[in-house]
Amino acid sequence: MAAIVLKDQNNLVETKSYPLASYPFEKFNPVQSRIIEVYSEDANVIVAAATSSGKTITSEIVAAHEVKNGKIIYIAPLKALAKEKIDDWSKEDHHFSKYKKAICTGDYRLTPERKKELQEANLIMMTNEMLNSRVRNYASENNDWINDVSLIIQDEFHILGTSRGPHTEVGLMKFCEINPKARIIGLSATMPNVEEIANWVETLNNKKTYLIDSEYRPCPLGIHWETYFDKGTYSKVEANKIEAALDLLELFPKDKFIVFVHSKKTGDSAVKTFKAAGIDCVYHNADLDRENREKIENEFKKGKLRVIVATSTLAWGINLPARRVIILGVHRGLEEVEQFDIKQECGRSGRVGLDPRGDAYILVPERKADYHIDRLSQPALIKSRLLDFIGGIKQENSANDAKEEKHYKVLAFHLVSEIHHGDIRTKEDVKKWYGKTLAYYQTKDMNNMIIESTLALLKKFGAIKEEDGIYKCTSVGMVSSMFYYSPFDVADLRRNFKFLFDNNYHSNDIALSMALGATDSNKLQYVTKDETEEMETYAFQVKKMYGELFPPSAVKGGYANYVLLTGSNPGPFTAMSRGIQQDFDRTIMVLNALDSMSCQWNKRPFFNTLGIRMMYGVPIELVPLCRLPNIGKVRAERLWNANLRSYDQIIANPEHVGRILNLKSDKVQEIINDARSKL
Repeated sequence: MAAIVLKDQNNLVETKSYPLASYPFEKFNPVQSRIIEVYSEDANVIVAAATSSGKTITSEIVAAHEVKNGKIIYIAPLKALAKEKIDDWSKEDHHFSKYKKAICTGDYRLTPERKKELQEANLIMMTNEMLNSRVRNYASENNDWINDVSLIIQDEFHILGTSRGPHTEVGLMKFCEINPKARIIGLSATMPNVEEIANWVETLNNKKTYLIDSEYRPCPLGIHWETYFDKGTYSKVEANKIEAALDLLELFPKDKFIVFVHSKKTGDSAVKTFKAAGIDCVYHNADLDRENREKIENEFKKGKLRVIVATSTLAWGINLPARRVIILGVHRGLEEVEQFDIKQECGRSGRVGLDPRGDAYILVPERKADYHIDRLSQPALIKSRLLDFIGGIKQENSANDAKEEKHYKVLAFHLVSEIHHGDIRTKEDVKKWYGKTLAYYQTKDMNNMIIESTLALLKKFGAIKEEDGIYKCTSVGMVSSMFYYSPFDVADLRRNFKFLFDNNYHSNDIALSMALGATDSNKLQYVTKDETEEMETYAFQVKKMYGELFPPSAVKGGYANYVLLTGSNPGPFTAMSRGIQQDFDRTIMVLNALDSMSCQWNKRPFFNTLGIRMMYGVPIELVPLCRLPNIGKVRAERLWNANLRSYDQIIANPEHVGRILNLKSDKVQEIINDARSKL
């Protein structure tokens, strides 16, 4: 069977004909009108349409019908978008406000209370990675609620073609294996091969599948190519980009702009330059907390704020369009920005009901302008990234010549879980599983070499073992599967901490930070000149301790951990260190699991202390103070500097504690009581 294509039509359906919700407009637009024809059928629907064409309402039309029959899962590409969706659907005037809701993203631990929320919720918001994690741990977590799902909505479905795509690809495969009765709604940008994607979706649950492939866009979009002089130092080239953007901002002084940047440092420089020119602007990026992000967004939508400088995450679904968009270059470090990212950023141009059109200006380097214009003008195909190969470390062959091996680590990451849960036991099982993937659907090539080399790589890193043709996970593979952690990173952490404890280096912060940072994922990172200069002293100490053992990329990973351990200023490592800090609970769970399952280090107290150090960014002597309620890094430092360094000293001086910390007596009493309980 093949997907049934529903093309644009002139006949628009009146909103009053839809019985399950009311809308503040008279007629559905061309995209929404087509969904009315099929919303009640037991069928999948892929909606391919431009940004701002009302794709969200099409999914809500189907969801309002299906929520009567079971749960709805809404998959968002970003945590921020999942949170925005739950806020939107909770508003009193929304027809979903009466239903119970739950959210499951990477920053929410799966506690018993949260499991209960997922069991009871009618509407569940998740990220792609969390869907994959929940279905891969379906049995071990007792996620029976997955069987109650009647509809799964995948927003930004073209994410399949990005580096995060395999999480969606494999997650949907596993979900449909568990619950084939659920319908699938995919919301995608217009891509040349969306019909191919719709046909693949049909194979997952064997349901009739419709494709609404629309050219409708409420605000016409104009794409403009602007060049910048790209000769000189990195800093000079970045300055040239910013000056080119400034010219555009000054050319249209009354229009609202979003300026997309691809590095934090360039964003900082752009804001300073624009402000110096008298332009009111702010920087919207991952460093902002939710309250400040919402404040900026509201001021941009309804207030006088004219320019937002933003990282590309703002382009992926958050409802914040502008009259004009500037894309500040087409590189992220040395890597070319993916075509999907550029397309998403362009899509933020034009505010429905406010602007006659939207205009996007893409800044390309002068010397390679033709190449980038051609690259970014080509129709973007949604292609599976499951077979991306990563690494290619140098190996010695029999002739002692270095050769490079392709490592299919993305495929390996997903195979480990299937082996852990017993769904894959033999090589034939691997082939059967692979035969369901989008990667196979698009190539029809059962590449035995890829399968053989991937299984061999997992065995080499100690993630799986083979006995009489049957594959089983080792402790490394089981921990990887349980905590959604790269098996190669787990293997490196196991090796690094064994070395650390065997050599009694665990009290040395340089060694400890390298044990955390010298992992496979970090070894693949690019190191900038600024980062090299910032970590120069640290790199010297690492070299003094380990010689030439670690490449600069591993040292970068170590330094990003070191600034957290010591409470130092992270400088250009702010974003990386914050990412480590936000995910460190999971890292501690990985280390504790390795300890208990195989290594027998008996270091649980050490890991618990390490977790507190990384959470607060404090040296080890401040950890006991940070264990007390109402005390973080700043207050712990105040107590330490006031010579209130032990629980006994704190208990004996409650008034002094109150003055030092500027706390009311009830908060001080909480500290005193907790200190007594710890003696």
